[in-house]
Amino acid sequence: MTRCLSCANNATNLAIIPVVKTEMSSRNIDVAWEMSTYGAVLEFMRGAIGDVISSEFFPGIPSGERVDGVLSEDVQKLSFGDETLDLITSNQVFEHVSDDTEGYRECYRVLKKNGLLLFTVPLYEHEETKQLAVLTKAGVEIFGEPEYHDSRTAGPKSALTFWRHSVHDICSRVAKAGFQVQLVDVVIAPGQKNPVQVIRAAKH
Repeated sequence: MTRCLSCANNATNLAIIPVVKTEMSSRNIDVAWEMSTYGAVLEFMRGAIGDVISSEFFPGIPSGERVDGVLSEDVQKLSFGDETLDLITSNQVFEHVSDDTEGYRECYRVLKKNGLLLFTVPLYEHEETKQLAVLTKAGVEIFGEPEYHDSRTAGPKSALTFWRHSVHDICSRVAKAGFQVQLVDVVIAPGQKNPVQVIRAAKH
């Protein structure tokens, strides 16, 4: 776990920042949305981009409403209008989205032409993405041993993992929403053993 000594963020937390910097050198990014209300990526964008929206996911709270002043957004049903954003970023979110493909479609809808979705998820060497749970009308059905990650809003080990995304099919899964997709290898520090792979999805 390579970490920055000044901000204590690890390489995964920081990996999106150099990709954003590269993109800003060749395109206008006026309005951005980060899918959380904390973290190094959000702090960087607030200093570099004029209009930056942040939010959290609150179960049962519709997108567009606020909880103690914090915007609620469900990526599967966003409150943003069509073609209103230049950039969307997220760090380790889509593995917790019950219908991640719907989330990619919603991101495509709200991005302007030439807009970008930049995100990270844990990537595995599985031949294809594995589904760990499914949301049904009766509730959540879990396949095998449940996997949980920490959540800022709900606490430790509270965010159920729905997907173990495969490095071999993540690009094709996101491309189904209409994006042109590639993996970008990011190395934050010389001592970092493996690059962090950022998914870059462009709307053309």
